[in-house]
Amino acid sequence: DNAAAEALLAAVGAPNVVEWAKALGIESHLAPTPSLALGAYEVVPLELANAYASFASGGEVEPPRIVKRIVGSDGKEIPLPPQPPKRRVISPEEAYLVTSLMRSVVEQGTGVRAKSLGRPVVGKTGTTNKAKDAWFAGYSTELVAVTWVGYDDALPLGGSESGAVTALPIWVAFMKAAHQGRPVTEFPRPNGIVTARIDPATGLLAHIDQLEAVEEEFLDGTVPSDTASPDQAPLPGQVVEGETEEPETATRPALDGTHSQRPELGAPPDLPPF
Repeated sequence: DNAAAEALLAAVGAPNVVEWAKALGIESHLAPTPSLALGAYEVVPLELANAYASFASGGEVEPPRIVKRIVGSDGKEIPLPPQPPKRRVISPEEAYLVTSLMRSVVEQGTGVRAKSLGRPVVGKTGTTNKAKDAWFAGYSTELVAVTWVGYDDALPLGGSESGAVTALPIWVAFMKAAHQGRPVTEFPRPNGIVTARIDPATGLLAHIDQLEAVEEEFLDGTVPSDTASPDQAPLPGQVVEGETEEPETATRPALDGTHSQRPELGAPPDLPPF
C-alpha cells in the first residue's frame, strides 16, 4: 500500500530510486521527493513497458524498437540499423524477486482477474488521484504489455474506476489473444533464490506450528534470522480471533535490515549510453 511504498522510499533513498529508474529505461522527469513513492510523476506506457521487460528478461535492458521492418516501393526490404546490445542492470536473481513480488498481486491481490489466463503472469495495477489514470503493467514468460486508460487532458475517469476495474480487463483480453497457441511455461527460477516460511504479521520466520505462514522467496543470505513467537503481536489493523480492539503495540520487520542480512540499496552501476 502507499504507507509501505513511502517507508521503502525513505529506507533506500529517493535519489537512488530515481537513478535506478533511469537505469531501467525511464526517461521522463522524476524528482527525488517523498511523493515519488505515490506516483506523483508521469511516465509514458512505452517507458513502463520497457522497464517491465527488463525484469521479464532477467535484468537486461535494451532500447525499444518501434519499427520491425521497412519495405520500399519496389517491394524490397530496407535493412534496419543494428540494435544496440543489451545491458545488464540487475542480476537475474534480483529480477526474479521482482517477478515473485508481482506474482502475488495476481495470485491474491488487485490483479487476481489475470488468473483467468490460466498461465503464469505477473503485474501491477495503478490508479492515480481522482482516477485520472488507470494502469495495469505485467508480463508472461514471453510477452510484456502495459494498459493505460485516461484522458489526454487528465479529466477524472469516474469514482468507481481503477487499474483493476478499468485497465486490467483490457490487458487480460489482449494477453489472451496474444498467447493463443503458445505453450504454458513457468518463470525460470535462477540459482541463488531460497524459500522460507514467513509469519505474515511480522515478516519474521514462522514458528514451527504456525498454520497461517506463507511461503516467500529471498536472495540467498537475506532470509530473516529471527523467528516469530506464537504470541507475537499482529500488525495494526489485523483482526485476531477473540479480540475486538486493535492491540496497542505491534512488532514490525525493521526497515534498517536488523532482522535480516539484506544488502543496502546503492546507486545503480555506471552504464554507457545506448
